Amino acid sequence: MSSSSRNSLTEKDQTALPYPESETEYLSVSRRMSKESSYVFNEKGQVVKDADPEDRVSFEEYQYDSLVKPHQPPLYRRRKFWIWCGVITVVFLAIFIPLLIFVIIPAIAQSVLNGSTMTLVQLNMTSPSETNMDVSMNVQVGGIPSIFNAKLDFTEEILISWNNRLIGAMTLQQVEVTKGKGSIQQVTAFSIKDGAAFADFTKSMVADETFTWTLKSKANLHTLGRDIKDLNVEKDLKMQGSNFAGLRIQKFDMPSAAPDGSGALLSVTAVIANPSPIGMPLGTLTLDLSYEGTALGRVVAKGVQLVGGQDMVLQLDGVLLKQVNQADLDRLSVMISNYVANKVTLTTAKTVSVLPDGVTPISWLTTALTSSPMVIPLVSPEPLKVIQSLAIKDMGLSMRPEAPWAPTAFSNAVQADFKLPFAIPVTITALSNTIMTLSFKGKALADLTTAVWNQTVSDMANNKIVFTLPPSPLNIKDDAHESFQNFLVDVVQNTDTGFDVKGSADAIATTPMGIVQLKVPFETAVALKGIGFATAKPAISNVTVVGGNTDHVLLDTSVGINNPSIFTVDVGPVKLRLQGTVRGLTDMVGDVLVPNLKFGPGLTALQSQIMFKPQDEKFRDAFFSEYMASNRYAVEITGDDQSSTIESLKPAMAALKLVTDAPGLEPKVNLIAGANGTPTLGSVLGNRQIGLTVQAVNPLKADFALNGIVSNVFWKGHFFGQIISGQPFTVGAGQTVTSPNLIMQAPTGFQFGWFMTSTFLPQNLGVLNGAIVPVDMVGNFSVSVGGPAGAGYASGLEYKQDNLQAFMKLDISFTGMRRRRLTLDGDEEENVDVEERRILAQAGPEPSTHDAEAYIQWLKRRLIAEYPEEAKLYAAEHGPLL
Repeated sequence: MSSSSRNSLTEKDQTALPYPESETEYLSVSRRMSKESSYVFNEKGQVVKDADPEDRVSFEEYQYDSLVKPHQPPLYRRRKFWIWCGVITVVFLAIFIPLLIFVIIPAIAQSVLNGSTMTLVQLNMTSPSETNMDVSMNVQVGGIPSIFNAKLDFTEEILISWNNRLIGAMTLQQVEVTKGKGSIQQVTAFSIKDGAAFADFTKSMVADETFTWTLKSKANLHTLGRDIKDLNVEKDLKMQGSNFAGLRIQKFDMPSAAPDGSGALLSVTAVIANPSPIGMPLGTLTLDLSYEGTALGRVVAKGVQLVGGQDMVLQLDGVLLKQVNQADLDRLSVMISNYVANKVTLTTAKTVSVLPDGVTPISWLTTALTSSPMVIPLVSPEPLKVIQSLAIKDMGLSMRPEAPWAPTAFSNAVQADFKLPFAIPVTITALSNTIMTLSFKGKALADLTTAVWNQTVSDMANNKIVFTLPPSPLNIKDDAHESFQNFLVDVVQNTDTGFDVKGSADAIATTPMGIVQLKVPFETAVALKGIGFATAKPAISNVTVVGGNTDHVLLDTSVGINNPSIFTVDVGPVKLRLQGTVRGLTDMVGDVLVPNLKFGPGLTALQSQIMFKPQDEKFRDAFFSEYMASNRYAVEITGDDQSSTIESLKPAMAALKLVTDAPGLEPKVNLIAGANGTPTLGSVLGNRQIGLTVQAVNPLKADFALNGIVSNVFWKGHFFGQIISGQPFTVGAGQTVTSPNLIMQAPTGFQFGWFMTSTFLPQNLGVLNGAIVPVDMVGNFSVSVGGPAGAGYASGLEYKQDNLQAFMKLDISFTGMRRRRLTLDGDEEENVDVEERRILAQAGPEPSTHDAEAYIQWLKRRLIAEYPEEAKLYAAEHGPLL
């Protein structure tokens, strides 16, 4: 090393170092080394590789610029550290091992035991006595760390306390815990330490929802390969109580009357849910039943067993006592009424005795159960429907304009089919205070309230009661007016309808327990037969004209309505419209006035009036002609919203449509009773004008005027003549009147004369001296009904009458015949006598009419002589005439 380097090192030695002097291995490194290479050092700061020799001198020539602390070894590599660790470990173990064995492990065991849980799954008490019983138990142990496996031995009996009162003790065998869990399933003896306290506990157990047992004892624990003794065991077992308040009725029956007349046999099946894990035999239970202070009767249940976590079934049999005091009867009535109405009635059952073995009572059990009356919520397990159905045999609705929404309803026969939930004999003698809500298609229409329903017929053996419903107001609810109108439309139009009823009625019933007053609810659908006008065909009869004026003809008629429904309808006056169809024409006939629309089930004849006033004259004449001819015609009766003044009825009236047919005049009457004609030989052989009169018959109950006649007369299909008359005459109601003189104009010429002499007279020889000849008539009359023209209703009448009996007597006088004919033909007067002589000469002498054949031959010759040219032409066409 150079001198300069040593001097520098000496100077550094004198300078204060940042580490102790003993640690003198260091290196000085120049910041201004001329070369990058230098010495290479190991972890301890020692040179392990020399730098390039060429560089070494140069390195030494530089001064050190900084000092670096050498690397220090870790603590665990130092020997002193391990020496001290060994000493400390020996001291710690010498102190901790005794502490662990004698203090920590017992404390941990006690802590684990204290933190464990015990859950009573089931505890059944059997063979109970005054001081002890056997118990079979199932207890689950948990809450222990799963690393522990242990065995627990109870060194003392387990004391059981309730509400800080010691109630009993029992012993348990060893309990094993594996992977933190264990169970106790053992049968052991349970000794009762305090009878009064145990009775109070039993009372709480059957009444309260929960209760808690406190278990205390001493135990040894074997775990981790050693025994830990005298551990304290104190556990609270919180359990659910039996809570007999949860009793429910499964069956309630009165199968028959008591044989001794004391009331009705009673059979009740009750179920008590037992959520408690504790069970015990109750044996024979005797209970007294009461309701609000009224003793109802005594029942007994046998073989009763309370099982932990299971329903307890009580079959109670006894007698429901007959009541004589009115207050008791009233309470009994309420109880039975509530039952049939599916309402809960809280009755009371007080335990009279408890005999676990059926013979011997146990004081603590008897005290517990008899001191706490049991509440029995009496209600049917399934909703009862006492009134199975209501059948209304007839129902009346009376409606008036002043009360359109308050019709009066009544019925003579309402049948209720009922089914009582009891088999005891019951006789319902009356119903009263009936409240019914009537609904139609889900909408409540009205509340019908009646004070008394009078009984008419009852068949209790077949569960039927028939009552009458006195007239009662049916007040339609304000929001149900439209629904009520729809109901009326349905009733009027359809044959099948109905409504729903819901309500109740007070019933007086005779039972083995006494006469009770029951409130019987009902809710059922009532099927009804509607009137069915949509398909009905009313029978119109006795259509009679009773009057007329210039505006209309008034007819009385009977409209027969066959009503298949149960309804009696009384709605006052209505006005309908009548439309008819005759001879292919359809038009309004007029109005139909029903003064009082009232009809019931079956066939009812409604007396009505028809105002005949068609607007179409052709239809008028055709309709009136068909009526007078006694022919039937198709009609349609309809209504509208003005048919009734009752607001609620207007839609029903507007929907009304009855299609039927109507008769004409009944019975059929010929308007012409007969005719009288006195034709002369001159009229037969000459101008053919026959004077006659007719006997006109008026079958109406109103005056009938014939104001004009145009009528054709036929004999056996042969045209006989035509009557044309404009001379009016009036026939009074129901009278027969001879007409003024009429003229029938027969056809002129040879052909009709030849028909008369060759056909008519030979077949009607009696007319030579006077005889009845049947003829047919077809006419068109101008008539007025109710009075003469200008006062009565004017109409045309097409009339046809066959076999009209006409009296004829041929006047055989020929005086002036030829003279008149020649005059009419324009011949000179002086030529008449000459022509007559010629004709008479050609015809020959006139024979006696007593020789009819000879006389007819003479008439033929006379006719040929009268019409020589026409006769020749006719003979040329038809052959010889004589």
